[in-house]
Amino acid sequence: MDLNQLTSFESVAQTLSFTGAARRLGIPQSTVSRQINDLETQLGVRLFFRTKRDVQLTQEGQTFLPYAGEILEAARKGAYALRQLRDGARGRLSLAVSAAPRGLLERSLGDFAREYPEIVVELTRVSCGRCLMDEDQAPFDLQFLPKEMLPEAEGLESLTLGEEGLSLLLPPGHPLAQGPVELSALSKERFILVAEAENPILYMQILDLCRAHRFQPHVVSRSDDVEAVRLSVASGLGVSILPVSQAGAAGVPIPDTEGLTVYAAVWKKSLLNPALRLFLPYLRKAAQGDGFGA
Repeated sequence: MDLNQLTSFESVAQTLSFTGAARRLGIPQSTVSRQINDLETQLGVRLFFRTKRDVQLTQEGQTFLPYAGEILEAARKGAYALRQLRDGARGRLSLAVSAAPRGLLERSLGDFAREYPEIVVELTRVSCGRCLMDEDQAPFDLQFLPKEMLPEAEGLESLTLGEEGLSLLLPPGHPLAQGPVELSALSKERFILVAEAENPILYMQILDLCRAHRFQPHVVSRSDDVEAVRLSVASGLGVSILPVSQAGAAGVPIPDTEGLTVYAAVWKKSLLNPALRLFLPYLRKAAQGDGFGA
C-alpha cells in the first residue's frame, strides 16, 4: 500500500468516477484503475462496485475511506513540517481556538514569537461544541475552550485562563444602552444568538438567564460566527448576549453574571511536541495577567 494508491482511492470515492479522478489527479485513467486494483488485491476486498454506467463504494470501501483520508492528511502535515525545517524553521505549534479571553492569545503568542521566531504557529478556529484533545488522533497540540467543556480524561492536562461575565449587545440608539440593564425589558426583543452547536455552554447560559427573569427569548437567528452576530446587532436586526470580551466596548455588562464564563486550555500530558513545552510558560504568564486585553 502506498500514498499514490490511497490518493487514487480517495479521488475515485469523491468523484465516483475513474475518469473524473484521473482528470483531477492529472494522470491516465489506466493508472488510476491499476492503483485501485493493486490496493484491492493488497487489502483482499473490493472497494468499488463498477458498472459501465456508474461507480459506487462497497461497504468495505466506505469503512476504509476515513482511514485513507487520515493517512493522507498525516502525510501532508508531515511534508509541510519538513518543508518548514528545510526553509529554516525549527518547529511547529498547532493551536485550536474555540474560545479564549480577548487579548490572551495576542499577549502569549506575541511574546513567544519574539523569543522563538523560527517556530511556525498555526491557529485554527474550531467549534466550542467538543474537546478535540480528547480524541485519539487529535490534530492539534493544544485547544482553547470553555472550561465546562473539559472532559474527565486522565491523559489530559489543563490550565484555567480566566473568567468573565456576560454583556448585552444592543443596536445603536437602543434605549437600554443608556441605563442599568433590566433583562425583563427584553421579553419582546428579537434575539440573535451564537448557535447551540457552536457554543452549547453560552447558549444554555443565555436561556437560563432569560428564564430567571421570567421570559423565553424570541430567537430569530442563530449563527456559528460571533462576528456575524455582532454585525447583525449593529445593523439593527436584534439584540444579543455575549461574553464581555466578545461583546467589546459596545456591550452593556449584565449584573450578577461575573465569572459565569470560564476559559481553559487543554493538552495531552505526553507533550510530544517540544514547541508546546516552550509555549506553555508564556501562556501561564499571560493567564496570570490582570483582566482581558482590548
